[in-house]
Amino acid sequence: MLLLPLLLAACATKPECVELTDWQFEYNGQWYPATVPGFIHTDLMANEIIGDPYYGTNEDSVKWVADSSWSYRTTISGHDLPKGPLYLVMEGVAGNALVLWVAYWGDGDPDCGTETVDNMFTENVFEISNGTLQYDSIMIEVFFEPLADSLLESYYGITLPDRRAFTRIAPYQQGWDWGPKLPTCGIWKPVYITNKRPNTQNTPSIQNTPKVELRQEPDSIGQSFTFYKDGKPIFIKGANWIPMHSFPVLDSANRARYRHLLCSAKEAGFNMIRVWGGGIYEHDYFFDLCDSLGLMVWMDFNFSTMLYPDNFEMLESIKEEAEQNIRRIAKHPCIVLWCGNNEVKNGWEDWGWQEVYHWTPEQRKGLQHGIDTLFGENGILANAVKECDPLQRPYITTSPLYGWGHPECVTHGDSHYWGVWWGEEPFEKYAEKTGRFMSEYGFQSYPMITTLKRVIPEDQLDIDSPDMKNHQKHGRGREIIDKAMRQYYGFDSKSLSLENYCYVSQLLQAWGTGYGIFQHIKQQPHCMGTLYWQLNDCWPVASWSSIDFYGNWKALHYRVKELYTDDVDLEKWVQYYNVYPKDRKYSEPKYTVSQAWQSDGSLVVTLKAETDLYDVYIDTDPHIDGHFTRNFVDLKAGQEIRTQFNPVDSKADVRKVKIKVKTLNEIYLYNGK
Repeated sequence: MLLLPLLLAACATKPECVELTDWQFEYNGQWYPATVPGFIHTDLMANEIIGDPYYGTNEDSVKWVADSSWSYRTTISGHDLPKGPLYLVMEGVAGNALVLWVAYWGDGDPDCGTETVDNMFTENVFEISNGTLQYDSIMIEVFFEPLADSLLESYYGITLPDRRAFTRIAPYQQGWDWGPKLPTCGIWKPVYITNKRPNTQNTPSIQNTPKVELRQEPDSIGQSFTFYKDGKPIFIKGANWIPMHSFPVLDSANRARYRHLLCSAKEAGFNMIRVWGGGIYEHDYFFDLCDSLGLMVWMDFNFSTMLYPDNFEMLESIKEEAEQNIRRIAKHPCIVLWCGNNEVKNGWEDWGWQEVYHWTPEQRKGLQHGIDTLFGENGILANAVKECDPLQRPYITTSPLYGWGHPECVTHGDSHYWGVWWGEEPFEKYAEKTGRFMSEYGFQSYPMITTLKRVIPEDQLDIDSPDMKNHQKHGRGREIIDKAMRQYYGFDSKSLSLENYCYVSQLLQAWGTGYGIFQHIKQQPHCMGTLYWQLNDCWPVASWSSIDFYGNWKALHYRVKELYTDDVDLEKWVQYYNVYPKDRKYSEPKYTVSQAWQSDGSLVVTLKAETDLYDVYIDTDPHIDGHFTRNFVDLKAGQEIRTQFNPVDSKADVRKVKIKVKTLNEIYLYNGK
């Protein structure tokens, strides 16, 4: 009797919400521990059933994972359940899944229920109990089945340019020209049981939101694309964001990646990030960081470079997806723009789809109706913004307004200029192809050799090896780099060691993309924004990124930091771009270097040039992921720099490292032209 009040008090304080984290998954008839949130690939790796898909050509060896069926299960005791009605809340399930729950009570037959889930980007709420019974336990099982492409096409009755359009899963996970093909499934966001049905219809409250507006106005040139803050025009400086991992769960490691990447953006002078529409609707943690750092966010809805079927069930699912995500994201002050899609209009008009796929007039009409219904000014997405964003921040139907083959791409709206890169045009083309707002452009480079060595076996460290080719996803990538490198630097992948090639490819990327940024800044107010492609990587790869997968700044990010400063000296860059690197005179590199440790344990390096030095690259030896405050600099004889090293991991021990220095002088003097 003395214990009764304590027992009653314990029952009275039962939580209203219990997160379900104790999961298992089945493989070959055996159950293994699973991590939720997570993906099947991360669980298979954790249980050593598959190797790291990022390593070598392992990507090919794990294709079977996407073609297999998978089951996850968990059981929760009645003692741990909240009182009253019970709702199962699944914040995110990736893949085509059947959710089964079985609730056991006393000697009676168990209560059962099933629901299907087929949209990775929606939260699902299922009622398990109305509260009339107190269950002894509840078992939940989630079954994932792969859908054959042929079945999808048969169901929707049409062939489309990309079969990703038939499912609402992260497009980039199915391969891109910078990412691996790792289609996956899993419970990628939290799952919990609660006694209160979540209200997904709540209008978010927003505080401390700066007044930012987009004005697109006809003028003597065409149509402007200018952001105004508190009534004053602002020049936008930033980059495009892709998911920071192929398996983007919000665990501690990925939280650290978010912090490092966004802090690096802020350090380089960014004021905007464009969240590209082929990834995910980012976690709130991403937007929290942007809020705190003062980074504005251009938010694409998750549609990219493909057409979507004009199908009622699909459109209804997308409507729910849009409304849920707007309500979740709109509470963040950082949001300044909603964009319907990435390059759908561009592809429909310019990429030859209508001829290649031989659609009937009725099918073309249906696809055009789908585009209008989804993305139009009075379409599903536009109306969702009007209804669910309390500030009704601006919505644009597509990005870009015109593809880079149209003359209007430099006179009307935002522009993706890919004549430099895809069109293999020289960097100087940026001078005449600067649009009103440059929302995509860029050039590839390889990561440094220290990054490659972590994912490429030693005997495969050759530019032509299968493993190296697997980490260059653009079909003409190396050839385009080689062509430009010969033009501007006089080298290519055949005339340089792999280590030096990686280094010079980064110098080339910084030179060329930097020239584009220089032109965009120089041509204000004709151009009022520059967002290069791309800030980050989702795995270690040759790509357009300015920061590699492990958080190391490439030469481009240092160049961006110089160009994005508020007091940039444009005349300095006029002189810089007057001569190609291959046409400079290079003397033997002579310098002195010293290193010291501050009281807080940080590493400071001082380098003094005794002769003229070009593109001085400073690294730690052994390499530690991170960046120096200044790097990839030119120094005249007698000049010196003092630069501090910032490791990605703040706990990294930098007291035992030595300093390694590379200069472009060495490449020309010792490799020949």
